[in-house]
Amino acid sequence: MKRVHAIWLITAAVVAAAGTITLVDRNQVAAAPPAVGEVRPVHSARDIALPLDHYQHSPADLTTIDRATAVLARQCLNDFGQSWAPPDPPPVPASTGSSRYGLVDHDQVSKSGYHPAESAPPQPEDRPEATPEAMMIYTGKGTTSIGGKRIPEGGCLGQARRELERGVPAAIPAEELIRLDQEMFEQAQRDDRVRQAMANWRKCMADSGYNYTDVWAANNDIRWDSETPLQVEIDTAKTDVTCRQRTKLVDTWLAVETAYQRRAITERAAQFDALDRGMQVRRDNAAKVLATG
Repeated sequence: MKRVHAIWLITAAVVAAAGTITLVDRNQVAAAPPAVGEVRPVHSARDIALPLDHYQHSPADLTTIDRATAVLARQCLNDFGQSWAPPDPPPVPASTGSSRYGLVDHDQVSKSGYHPAESAPPQPEDRPEATPEAMMIYTGKGTTSIGGKRIPEGGCLGQARRELERGVPAAIPAEELIRLDQEMFEQAQRDDRVRQAMANWRKCMADSGYNYTDVWAANNDIRWDSETPLQVEIDTAKTDVTCRQRTKLVDTWLAVETAYQRRAITERAAQFDALDRGMQVRRDNAAKVLATG
């Protein structure tokens, strides 16, 4: 299973349409470690929730935004006399939890080890393909006009996205959020409280005959690079999760990173308030399109 951090669902294409605010203050990186609040037990990936998660659209939001984008793009294509329309986007799947800290679920690793849980493949849609002309108008990749009518910048898709951004205030760009998310993850991992928990995990693993420097070394063991998990992989993963639970590694890690993220949000309160307002405006814009389209 590859190491995966929080997935920022606000795409760069959406946020880039609005204004931007510079986010990361490098002078604050060396600040003293923040105090940790409650250390909650983590039993499954669904128990992992961080403050920055509030500033990403939910799967339900993204489904609404995707469908509103498709409605606006179809209207634009109709204006160009095109019969083809982009397909209705499928619902964005509900989150199955975070793999931010690696393995946490004993039941899952008992079946798949370090391999990701299997998911059903997407079903192909039986829809007519777009003509080259329709795709050019939809994407804006081609001539700037057709039949004497100017193609919007970024095509009908770009125009649809801009319409959904109307009234969205200047906000933190997606790439800055991703960078902050990564910085908070790395700061937490370097924190003495997490380092001590990791040392306790390392000893627990060694006591069972597994010698890894950290959880990522176990996660990325080259022996796990196979189509299906071998028994040795499953046995290692089960011991890994057991040691995480005994040492409260993930519980501690989550609590420490939560403290770092809360501090970062407090220090940039105005920027995050603008992002929060912008998300609501985007939701409202999308809902209005679906109500009238």
